[in-house]
Amino acid sequence: MTTIGLKRPRSISDAVYGWLNDVPWWVTVLVALAVILFLYIISPANVSATRDVPDKQVRANGRFSYEIRVSNSGPAEAVRVRLGEKLPEGIEFVRSEPEPVAGEPGSLNWEVPDLSRGETAIIEVTLLSKVAVQAREVFSPTSRPAIEWRTVSLDILQFLSLGVKVTILVTLYSFALAVTMGLIAGLGRVAKPPPGLPVIVKPRFIAVGAVRVAIGLLVYFLLASLLRTLPRFTPGLAITFGVILYLAPVVLHPYTLSTVYVEVFRGVPMLVQVLYLGFVVRPFIKVFLSNLFGTKVEFSEFTAAVIGLGLGYGAYLAEVFRAGIQSIHRGQMEAARSLGMSYAQAMRYVILPQAIRRVLPPLANDSVALLKDSSFVSVLSVADLTRQGRLYMSRTYRAFESWNMVAVSYLILTFLFSGVARLIERKLSEDER
Repeated sequence: MTTIGLKRPRSISDAVYGWLNDVPWWVTVLVALAVILFLYIISPANVSATRDVPDKQVRANGRFSYEIRVSNSGPAEAVRVRLGEKLPEGIEFVRSEPEPVAGEPGSLNWEVPDLSRGETAIIEVTLLSKVAVQAREVFSPTSRPAIEWRTVSLDILQFLSLGVKVTILVTLYSFALAVTMGLIAGLGRVAKPPPGLPVIVKPRFIAVGAVRVAIGLLVYFLLASLLRTLPRFTPGLAITFGVILYLAPVVLHPYTLSTVYVEVFRGVPMLVQVLYLGFVVRPFIKVFLSNLFGTKVEFSEFTAAVIGLGLGYGAYLAEVFRAGIQSIHRGQMEAARSLGMSYAQAMRYVILPQAIRRVLPPLANDSVALLKDSSFVSVLSVADLTRQGRLYMSRTYRAFESWNMVAVSYLILTFLFSGVARLIERKLSEDER
């Protein structure tokens, strides 16, 4: 007979809170942030409007004045307060302080200043009655002025919602481009380096290079004659194009191109890359493509921002992929080649599946870093989270509330991205076992 032993809690606290030990720390932090943000959002404002109409007799075509008091008795500040008053028949508007904004005929609408807790705004209204009437009987005892308001938190969240969407899209598109460019450049970095410059003076290289230059120049001359959009065939262009064609086996080698790409983009700050793509490359490409196709070609700031971030992070991911590929033992490639696989097949079916599992943690870290660096796109007037927060602050002068909400939004997005990356990493680890 076999008995099964059950692990009993050592204390009452272990019995009540012991299950928290199995919850990842980042889930606990994310839940705490969500609770704090939720409490901040649901903090209410209680705005009410009352009329103070004098008890007096108004003669025909006589005027009378009354006050509308707008008060906030809730703990949160009320913003974007709008007040509406519908005039009864036989009553005409004369003036008010402050003046009403444009609205429908027969109704008055005011924009009330923001109201903190306990604050009251007073609107003085003067009306004209076409018939004799008691002033208090002009409005029905059950009628109330129409009023709308929002709390500061809900107003900021609504304004930042577009920025959150744009930030996520910029991050996803840029990361997809970065992974693609990083994988291509990483494969180029592990390729066999090209021969050194002394090879360009060898007879065989000179003969093959001369044929390559002659064919390339002839093809370009024919294309330039047929397509007016291409630059004219000039001596300077011919020399430049000829040198590139002659040195193509060395200069255009995958290892050379990948190395130049990695070193250049890693040596330039990310903000400068985004600015360069937005204000230098984007106008040039727009003009070139418009002249090439004979019609106006759009190249948005959003696209330029995605390309700038994607190319910049692709240079860093190239080194990540290179390290992951080189971490696989050389015997794996030799075994695959001995089974009859080509280099490309061995890399695709044997090396890369193992390397990707190993580089997944740094890829996850770079995705989170890219999410934070997506704030750079705000310099190109892309409506991301940072730009929306800046716009809200400039309109309302609420720096404290605006940047607090922007910071919390980035923090929540970062935890979400990190959590998804950990789930993917755990799933791949289970499949590997």
